[in-house]
This record gives sequence, structure tokens and C-alpha cells, in this order.
Amino acid sequence: MDIFEQINSSEIFKNAEIIPSFLSSVIGTIGNVSIGLFSVLFISFFLMKDSTLFNNAILTLVPKGKENRFQKSFLTIKGLLSRYFIGLFFQISILFIIYTTVLLIVGVNNAVVIAFLCALLNLIPYIGPLIGGVIMLALTMVSDITLNFNTQIIPNTLWVLAGYLFAQLIDNFVSQPLIFSKSVKSHPLEIFLVIIIAGILFGIIGMVVAIPSYTAIKVILKEFFSENKIVKSLTHGL
Repeated sequence: MDIFEQINSSEIFKNAEIIPSFLSSVIGTIGNVSIGLFSVLFISFFLMKDSTLFNNAILTLVPKGKENRFQKSFLTIKGLLSRYFIGLFFQISILFIIYTTVLLIVGVNNAVVIAFLCALLNLIPYIGPLIGGVIMLALTMVSDITLNFNTQIIPNTLWVLAGYLFAQLIDNFVSQPLIFSKSVKSHPLEIFLVIIIAGILFGIIGMVVAIPSYTAIKVILKEFFSENKIVKSLTHGL
């Protein structure tokens, strides 16, 4: 009997080693998201708050005779990114409200913190919602280990999963189309390709900053290379 107990114990500890690595991966992902998000928000806030100072600084690098065209591009970029970040704020707020409501109804501990974290992870295109979903379901299952696994933990987890899927449906079919079409004015397939390429080249940070950067590039290309056929096709909606 002692031998079997030792074997079972060793397997448990062996499986338990997965937990630190998983937590480390999650923390690393959150760190990358925070860096990327902070960079985007800082630059955007600087553009909106001290636009005159930033504009004058850039104008010193612009060739003479093209100052007016640059200023026009700058104002367009500022307007598009302002709408984009306002849209992101509402997107995250809607997810946060839905997540919080579901978790509170189910009775998950620290529902507000979990909802905020999972909503924030949604800023990572495509993989962020998956990571957020895994974290939400995992924390739901371990929220109260005194509950019966079959009659309480599993049903609670399924209810949270249903709420999470509902929130993602709202996000994918309502929030994101409105944000991309009304703010950055780009086709969903276009956005998808840009995010994938940015992710391959620059990782998670690249995925976070891909859309604002691409929007700025499109505006500049339209202003200075408007006669190019490729540029025309990419920027016809701007």
C-alpha cells in the first residue's frame, strides 16, 4: 500500500509542476500586454494632449513645401485614433460588465478582478480572448474548493462558459465591426492580415499596436502617394 501511495503522490507532484509554468506564462503574457498597451496609450495621449508640440517637432523633419500635407495627415490620424480608442474603451467596458454580472450571479470570488483581467486580455487580438477564457474558467473551478465537484463546480463552470461565449458573440459581431468600420475604416480581412504579420514579426506587443500603426501608415500613404494604385485600393475609405 505504501508503494502505491508513493506512486500516486509522485504523479500528483509531477502534474503540479504544470501550475507554476502556466502561471509564469500567464504573467508573462499580461506583462507584454501591459507594455504594449501602455506604449500605445502613452503615445496616443501625448498626440491628443500636446498635439501642437508634437506637430511642431515633427515639422522640423518634414521637407519644405510639404508641411501642409503633413498637418492634414496628422489631423486625420488624430481623429481616427481618437475614435478607435474610444471604441476600445466601450468594447472593454461591455465585456467587463457582462463578465462581472455572470461571475457575480454564479458566486465566484473576486469576480470584479477576474472580469477586469479577462476583459483587458481581450485587447490582444485573437489569442487574448482564448487566454482570458481559460483563466476565467480555471479560476471559477478553484474559487471555492469546498463545493461539490459534480453538482456545483461543474454547473457553475458551464454557466460561466455560457456567459463568456455570449460576451464574445457580442464582441465579435457588434463591438469589433463597429470599431473597425467607423474608426480605422479597414476591412476585417485587412485587419486580420495586419495583426497576423505584426504578431509574427514583433510578437504580442506587435499585435497590440498593429491597428493604430497601420492606420497611421495608411493615412500617410494616402496623402503622399495617392496616385499609386495599391495605395488607392487600400485607402479608398479614408
